[in-house]
Amino acid sequence: LSDKKQLPALIAHLAEIGVSAPYGYGIHQDNKDSTKYVADIGQDGLGLPDRDYYLKADDAKMAAALAKYEQHIGKMLTLAGDAQGAATAKLIVAFETELAKLQWTKVELRDPVKAYNKVDIAKLGEVAPGYDWNAYLRAAGVAGKVSYVIVSQPSYLKGMTALLAATPVDTLKAYFQWQLLRANAAYLSKAFVEE
Repeated sequence: LSDKKQLPALIAHLAEIGVSAPYGYGIHQDNKDSTKYVADIGQDGLGLPDRDYYLKADDAKMAAALAKYEQHIGKMLTLAGDAQGAATAKLIVAFETELAKLQWTKVELRDPVKAYNKVDIAKLGEVAPGYDWNAYLRAAGVAGKVSYVIVSQPSYLKGMTALLAATPVDTLKAYFQWQLLRANAAYLSKAFVEE
C-alpha cells in the first residue's frame, strides 16, 4: 500500500483471502425478498471481539484486555521484522479504537429493520462519500452483477470512509499488515503460533 487509491482493491483482495478490514462484505439471501441474493456491506476490522473492549476504559477487565492486545500486536510485529513493533502497535490500537467509536453497539446490531438499508450502487457514494466504491465493487467481482447493496450500518460506513481519508498511509499500511499477520499466524513458524 503506497497510495490510498489502492485501498478498495486491497480490501477486496483481503476479503477474498479471509483477512479482516474496516468493512466487511458478504452475499446472502435478501431479508425482504428470499428469492434474491444480495451483497451486504457492514462494519468490521477490530482485532478484539467487540467495540466495548476499546471504549470501556473504566472497566478494569476491558482495559487489561486492550493493554494485553497491544502488547501482543507489538510482539507479533517484532517477530515479523518490525524493529518498532511496540510503537507500531500503539498506532494500530489507536486506529482500531477510532473504528470502534464509529461502530454500532450490540443492541443496535440486533435490530434487523435498522440494519436493512437498501442502497442503489449509484448512490453508495452518497451514503459513504470520498471513497471509490466502484473500484471496490469491481475488485470484489460484483460490479455489473448487482444493482443495489444492503448497507448494514450507514453511519459507521460514512464515519469509516472519513477516518480512512484522515489516517496516514503508514498507519493504514501497518494496520493491514497486522490484519494479514493475525489471520495467518497459525501457518507461520513456531514463535508466531505460540505467541
